[in-house]
Amino acid sequence: MVMEDLTNVDRNRKYISDGLQAVKMTFVQDINEMNTAPRYSPDMVYQHFGEEETIYGYADLEVTIHHSAQTLYSYINICYSSKAKNDNGLEADDIEDKLVHIDVRPNVLVTEKGAFNQKLISQKNFQPYGEMVHKFQSKGKNFEVYRVTEQSEDFNLFLERIQTLGMFFIECCSLTDNTEENWLHYFIYERCDTGEGDGSTIAKVAGFATLYKFYNYFEKVRPRIAQMLLLPQYRKSGIGAQFMESFLRDLRATPEVFDVTVESPGDQFTFLRDYVDCINCMNLPEFSSENLKNGFSDKMRMAALDKLKISKAQSRRVYEILRFRQTNKKDKEDLKAQRIDVKRRLYAPMKRSERDWKRLNLALTQEELRQAACGEMDEETKFSTLTQMYDRLMESYQKTIDRIEAHPKIF
Repeated sequence: MVMEDLTNVDRNRKYISDGLQAVKMTFVQDINEMNTAPRYSPDMVYQHFGEEETIYGYADLEVTIHHSAQTLYSYINICYSSKAKNDNGLEADDIEDKLVHIDVRPNVLVTEKGAFNQKLISQKNFQPYGEMVHKFQSKGKNFEVYRVTEQSEDFNLFLERIQTLGMFFIECCSLTDNTEENWLHYFIYERCDTGEGDGSTIAKVAGFATLYKFYNYFEKVRPRIAQMLLLPQYRKSGIGAQFMESFLRDLRATPEVFDVTVESPGDQFTFLRDYVDCINCMNLPEFSSENLKNGFSDKMRMAALDKLKISKAQSRRVYEILRFRQTNKKDKEDLKAQRIDVKRRLYAPMKRSERDWKRLNLALTQEELRQAACGEMDEETKFSTLTQMYDRLMESYQKTIDRIEAHPKIF
């Protein structure tokens, strides 16, 4: 009986695939590129296949999601050597059903290869939505950034397709209701020559950002970045920072914008945002080396807010990164002063009453608040906790500093 059970376990195991390994994506312009186009892995598939991110029912599974490079329609190709029988109530996953939700399937998924080819042919006439707010060159490629505020049916369907794609790369990504007028979108495209010799060009989608404009006092708004995605073929090249800086410049030039905030940022987004904000603040006299040494000030906070639309909490974080960057690590006194300055901020929640926590939300990140919720700790435990928090924070700051040293300019 035991041997039979083990045999069944081994038999079932070969039909369990790691979704992150099995699923690949392409972005193609022509039907002939489907076999040769670079394959990219998603960052996550838990929204599709559950927390374990596994696919059941297929041996040697390969799932390729082909996307039209301009319009982002999808065609799925599934290959496997054998399929599990429906034993013991276990059925093979319906992969297409799990990859594309039924509500958006008619808009996103093309089930016939011939129909997908027609999408590829017709996408040559695609034009970006909205108004171009910036363009730049990067490593020999041309990019354009567009602001979109419209609510047309065509754009809403296009947005639905790219947000469906975003679920493979953005934590807790969801579809937004674009009929709500407070949504604001930015898209980045690579402008490419068609190769037809007549000077004609096409625009390939490179990424997008979605923001929600919250109302602030005195007829101001506080745009909050809810989603940002750079497609995998454009990553690790500096384009993400250039895209962020492009749409931030547009927001800074908008009089009604008070500041720009972020909703539940992941580690990679935080790293990108820190880099962009640090590069910009380094050009402000309020963040000079001498001023950094004297500690965070209202002048720094107001300069970051007025000139760069950076919130108070983020300007404090930028100050700490830049001060750590200029701190002489071999000078014990210099390093001690920097360490005390940071720990003083981290220690604040440990000695405050409950009525102060709302105010402290402005000074600490959510992770720091969770780690610092230890008002009942004894002094020894508090000291140990502070040291761990400080060390982890400096480790993350150093990653930003390393990027600043390697790339002191965004453009």
